[in-house]
Amino acid sequence: MPWGIVTASSRGVGFTAAKALAKAGYNLVIGSRSEDRIKAAARRLAEEYRVDVIGIRLDLKSEGSLEAFLSRADEIVGEELEVFVVNYGNPSCEPCTVFEASWEDWLEAASMYLASTARILSWLRRHKPVRTIIISSFTVREPHPPLGVADTVRQGLSVLVRLAAREEPELRPVLLLLGSFKTPGAIKTIGRLAGEAGFSFEEYWRRYVDSLSPLGRSGRLDELEDMILLLVRAPAYLTGATILFDGASSRCI
Repeated sequence: MPWGIVTASSRGVGFTAAKALAKAGYNLVIGSRSEDRIKAAARRLAEEYRVDVIGIRLDLKSEGSLEAFLSRADEIVGEELEVFVVNYGNPSCEPCTVFEASWEDWLEAASMYLASTARILSWLRRHKPVRTIIISSFTVREPHPPLGVADTVRQGLSVLVRLAAREEPELRPVLLLLGSFKTPGAIKTIGRLAGEAGFSFEEYWRRYVDSLSPLGRSGRLDELEDMILLLVRAPAYLTGATILFDGASSRCI
């Protein structure tokens, strides 16, 4: 059976991507900063979908943690790796504007988003051909001040994807810009913003999140599952692309 790898996948977007792959019959290596949560997620996926799932602690901000994760993944997947989904957590300071962020906040974001992704892309050269899906946000197109650190740093992912696609065509990398999904990370960030603005969480989400899309709602996780599998099964000619999956929430093209 083929193998897939998904980072930051104990819950939220990453777990949804892992779930989509497990449903499609992929064995998985999944990673998260919380060893307890990633082990629990691995057990849940393995029991529900009857595939092999290995949960390994992974902190994308730490070079040592990432190297240990990739080394262990090498031992597990062998030559059977077909999909790598690069997902991330949120910067520790979020929500914070570019003027509120400290030197350490910027270094943390750069390590988590850019340095880790560059290292993963380099490691993947020994496993090509492989489909590489890198997950970011539609807010890099239309930056949101409370997400300023993440939005600024994540701009560089489009450059990494394009360069990787041109220099290593068999990696077939794509950048997926997601709209709003009600994940634990989003709930935490919006909850803090709602409290600062004097709104309930539900009212703030309705006014400032759901209203961004002309559909009048956020994305559903089952729709995200479908999108992940669509990209996995896409022809090799789809490479180096930035794909907006946001329900037309962004007013930029």
